[in-house]
This record gives sequence, structure tokens and C-alpha cells, in this order.
Amino acid sequence: MKITPILLTLFIILLGCGEETQDNAIHGTWKLVSFVNEKTDETLFQDDFHNSSQITIDFKSDMRFSGSTTRNTFHGNYSLEDNNEKLIYTSFSTTKVNESDWGNLFYDKIDTSYSPKTKHWESTYTIQDNQLRIYYVEDEHMIFEKQQ
Repeated sequence: MKITPILLTLFIILLGCGEETQDNAIHGTWKLVSFVNEKTDETLFQDDFHNSSQITIDFKSDMRFSGSTTRNTFHGNYSLEDNNEKLIYTSFSTTKVNESDWGNLFYDKIDTSYSPKTKHWESTYTIQDNQLRIYYVEDEHMIFEKQQ
């Protein structure tokens, strides 16, 4: 029957059009909007800091990332593990010259996730409703919004 190959082709095409996976969902540019401490119920925003500007990070599909803080840029490589629930910065290069308090907080929180054993920065993350949450410790995370 000629219908069988057509149905098989249609089925394969529909399988490829499924929901975006978390792996693909992280790709793109994200803007940092807040730091959240769930234990203390404290949230810090960019406007809470003097002389700060936006911090962005761009996760590329070739497993590289780049971004900028108030006064500096950063870049490196990353991987996703544990069913795309773990974000690992396998390299992270930056300058921290004359950084604002907002930018220093960003770098400090990234550094919190550094593992001397693996020599990588390891965090868990979730993506929901165009928000990326990167957990640097169990009850503390950064919230990023997807940029168009």
C-alpha cells in the first residue's frame, strides 16, 4: 500500500516537532533579573544596587557561552548533565575590573558553585515560563529572563 510510507513519513515528522527539550531551551540570551534566597525570603534586584546595569548570558548550541556584566565580559564552555538538570561551566574566563556591586554579586554566586574536585562550576537549573533559575546552593538561585 502507498499509504503506509506516507503515514510513516508523517509520523516521523510529527515526532521531530515535539516540545522543546530543556537542553534546547537553555540556548539563547538571558538577562539576570534577581537573586533569591528561599530560606530568608529575600530577593535582590538590579535596582537595589547603585551604578548597575544589566547582566546577560548567551548559551550557544555549540556548548559555549558568553556574556556581559556592568563593566566586564565573560565567556567559556558549558555542559548539561543529569537529564539536563545540571549546568556545568567547564571553563569560565572574565575580567573583574572595577565591577559594580551587582556584577560582583553575580561573580560571587557563580564562584559559590565551584568544585575543587572537578575544577568546574556546577549548578542545578530549571526553565519554566521563559525563566531560567540557576541554583548555586540548595535554597539560593539567580533568575534570568529569556531575551528575544
